[in-house]
Formats: sequence, C-alpha cells, structure tokens
Amino acid sequence: MYKRQAYGSYYETTDGGTTWSSRWISDDDWHLHKIARAANGNLYIAAEGGSFYRSVDGGETWITLPTEYQGSYFGVLPLEDDSVLLFGLRGHLFRSDDAGESWQEIDTGTVAMLTDGQRLADGTVVITGLGGTVLTSTDGGRTFTLHQQANRRGISAAVETGDGSLLMVGEFGVRTAALSELTAGSD
Repeated sequence: MYKRQAYGSYYETTDGGTTWSSRWISDDDWHLHKIARAANGNLYIAAEGGSFYRSVDGGETWITLPTEYQGSYFGVLPLEDDSVLLFGLRGHLFRSDDAGESWQEIDTGTVAMLTDGQRLADGTVVITGLGGTVLTSTDGGRTFTLHQQANRRGISAAVETGDGSLLMVGEFGVRTAALSELTAGSD
C-alpha cells in the first residue's frame, strides 16, 4: 500500500504532543505551510498551488476555499472578526473579510516571497519576507507600505517581543529590532 509522505501531511495530537496521528484533510497533495487560529476559533491553513483551507470546528473537518492566485502561499494571518490575510510567492498578498469566501489582492510593491506576518500590540500589521522585505499597515491590513532593508537579507519569521521590538530569524541569523528601526531609512 502506498503511503504519502510530506505532501499534504497533517498531524494532530490530543495529549499535548506526546503522541501524534496523521490524516489527510484534502484530496490535494500540496504542502501545508502555515496554520493559524483566529480569535473566533476558525483555523486556517496556507498551502501550495493556491490552496487555502478553513475549519470552523477545531480541525475536525476542513473545507478548501478558492483563491485568486495559483502559486504557493506561505503565510496566513487572521485579523479582526472574519478578516484574514493570505500571502506567499512573488509578493502576492490577499485579504478576505468573509473568512476566505472571497479575496481582494493588495499591492505590496515587491515580488519578493512573503514569509511571515504579525499583528502587533498597537494594531500595526507587519509582513516580512525575502530580500529584506518589511511591509507595514496601520489601517488594519487594508493597505501596506514597503520598507526594503538595505542589506537585502531575507526574514523567515518574526515575533513581537515584550518591549515592542521584533525578534527575527533569517539570513542574518537571529536579530532583534524596533519597528521604527526597520521602517526608517529603507529604500
């Protein structure tokens, strides 16, 4: 019997991570890149091939929702209510205000791969990516400003620290920087 590995693999635990079981949430064979939980409990998964999945029952069942782009998505960021951002290859960034039922593309000003997103405590939305890409939004993720880092080193992931800075991992190793540092003097 053929058993698929990696592509489309979905693992779950019911005992805090001591044991895991795998199952398939879709007939698609795409890599599942990022899972995120919205404040309302919805779960979202960004995947390859323009694939996007939503669960409204804690991951028991999943539905595939159509998107506007057939490339790979590497990140998903739930916002307020049913609003969600979906982003990935070639600077593609989409917003849905109905939990993924419909999408509108947001101009990013870049073709760099977008890798991670955070909503900071002050409400600022930050999307990071390769080539030193930092996108910021102060209007709840409706529009973004590109801040290209001079060193052009890719940012794989970022999280907000307790002092309002971002702890980032990327081609530069591990670095902490204030958002004002990342948005000042960019070209």
